[in-house]
Amino acid sequence: MTKKTPTYTEAIQRLEAIVATLERGGMGLDETLKLYEEGAELLRLCKTELTAAEGKLNELQLDEIETQLKAEEQ
Repeated sequence: MTKKTPTYTEAIQRLEAIVATLERGGMGLDETLKLYEEGAELLRLCKTELTAAEGKLNELQLDEIETQLKAEEQ
């Protein structure tokens, strides 16, 4: 069975929980490393999502600028 990719919001919430757990401490090295690895994976996912969103916003802005330029030419 494959693991479901979390949404951006789910990933952020899980990252917050991981950080809180790591800050509390009191875990063994294996559990700490496991949480750190999970957090790093979630962070990569979030960065990818943010980069994609930024690209979409840039495209929308370019579309808006092109529309304005065309309107000014007429």
